[in-house]
Amino acid sequence: MTKSTRRPIEAEEFLTALQDLPPHALTACPEWTVHDTGAHLAGIYEEVARHVQAYAAGAPLTSTRSFEEREAPFRELSASELLRTVDREEQRMRQEVHAVIDAEPDATLWWTGRWMRVDAFLSHLRNECAIHRWDMCGDDETNMKLLQQFDLFKHAVTNIGPKPLCARGINKYGAELSGLSARIRTDGLPDLHITIDGTVPTMELVDPTGEPAISGDQEARLLLLWGRSPTPATRLQATGPHDTVLRLRRLLSGY
Repeated sequence: MTKSTRRPIEAEEFLTALQDLPPHALTACPEWTVHDTGAHLAGIYEEVARHVQAYAAGAPLTSTRSFEEREAPFRELSASELLRTVDREEQRMRQEVHAVIDAEPDATLWWTGRWMRVDAFLSHLRNECAIHRWDMCGDDETNMKLLQQFDLFKHAVTNIGPKPLCARGINKYGAELSGLSARIRTDGLPDLHITIDGTVPTMELVDPTGEPAISGDQEARLLLLWGRSPTPATRLQATGPHDTVLRLRRLLSGY
């Protein structure tokens, strides 16, 4: 049997924030209101369920719909309708994932141009809920607890990976970042080592050695990885050469 199918705390807290905040309030994502953020989560829940259902039926999908394609219908819903939809789609996604991994624990499917373990979607959506709750609520006590979890950071590094997390930085700065090799450190945890070969980024978790480019608490480090800045930003310290820190921050410009 798989672990409990109970809704994770990250999803619970995201739904609570979506319910409590004005739908047209701005968020830390410049393009999104609270309502847009809800539509984003509804879209990804539906898309994951669609892929997992197709896999279970023996007809796996070979492409993933764009953000715009899957989110547009949800943005048209009222705030109350959207809240109910996110609630429903989260439950459906979780049920579909557990149905597959109960039968095939190592199941893997094609997702946004890479292979993804089906069970990894559970951590992936916990990450999405925690990060986007931060976009709506900032550095409150709840987000401090959620984003300190190392397993969310590990999932971002090993399952989401450098291609999407560095996409905006690579697209904007390209060859200017070539040759970058830098570590981001949180005391007591593995370093995140990031390198750039040409315009191809790599990320790995490694034992702490040498001088990091940037150091900070675990919540701040996860936010940096997702192209965000904690409050206050001074929770992150530039401990390496200025040029290295500058290029690293440019690289981590967001999804």
